[in-house]
Amino acid sequence: PFSSHINFDFVELVLKANLTKVQTNELISLIHHAAFEQFSVTDYNGVCTMWDAASPRHAKFQKAVISVSHRDQEHTFDIWYRPLWDWACDLLKDHHLGPHFVFDAQRLYKNDGQDFVHFLDELWTANAFWDSQI
Repeated sequence: PFSSHINFDFVELVLKANLTKVQTNELISLIHHAAFEQFSVTDYNGVCTMWDAASPRHAKFQKAVISVSHRDQEHTFDIWYRPLWDWACDLLKDHHLGPHFVFDAQRLYKNDGQDFVHFLDELWTANAFWDSQI
C-alpha cells in the first residue's frame, strides 16, 4: 500500500501525532511548498529559537491569580492573558491586518427597487458607532 519508504514514514508520523484531516492536509501542502523554498528548520531547538525571536514582537502574556470561595474553601486559579489594548495595538501594527481596520463610522444602504433602505451589517454596535461620531 505504500509506494515508498518515505510515504510510510510520513503516514506513521501522522498516526503518531494524532493529526486531524485538516492538519494532515496542511502538512502535506507545506511539504509540497517546501520544494520551492529554502526550509531552514533542522530540529526542535530551531523551532524554539524562532518562537523566542518572534515573541518580543507581540504583547506579553500576564499572569493573574483569581480566588474563588466554594463550600467554605478558597480555590485559586492562575489565569494567563494578554492585555486587550496591547493586543489591539499589535493587530494594528500588522502590515497584513492593519490596513483593513476601519474607524470611520459608516451607514450602509441598499435599493429595494423604489427607495434606498438603511441596513445594519454589524449587529454588535449597530448605530452606536455612528451616533457617537455625529
